[in-house]
Amino acid sequence: MMTDMEEAEARELQSEIEKRNREENELDFKEAVKKLAEGFLNQYQVQWEQTEKKLDEVKNKQETLLNQMQIENKKFQDVFDDIKLNDMFQTIKISQNKLILMKKEMASIHERTFKLKKRALRLQQIIQKEALNREQQREQEIRREQELIGKPMIS
Repeated sequence: MMTDMEEAEARELQSEIEKRNREENELDFKEAVKKLAEGFLNQYQVQWEQTEKKLDEVKNKQETLLNQMQIENKKFQDVFDDIKLNDMFQTIKISQNKLILMKKEMASIHERTFKLKKRALRLQQIIQKEALNREQQREQEIRREQELIGKPMIS
């Protein structure tokens, strides 16, 4: 059998072998993990880069849209804040109401003048008929008088 010394050396040797095996296993494990990580990254890296580019594009477009919206909001705010413009709109509204009233009044005046012209025309026609009738009566009276005066007799 083995002596104590040999047994101690054997144990030491066994422990060294186990230590080396563990270190080799650790190295193999670390290398396997490293290779797995590299493979995983290599497989999805292109997709991640494309996704990152698309996200950057979306972000840039959103920033552009946000800037444009802020500019438009500023313009709207400037318009609403412009007191002169608000006063002008009030003046336009008042003037428009006055214009509508004037149009109604002008239509009414036009209708009345049309009726007055029509009435004046009828009155003028009546006056002309009366004048014509008087003229005819005068002529008849003149004829009657001449008939009554008699004609000188010629012998």
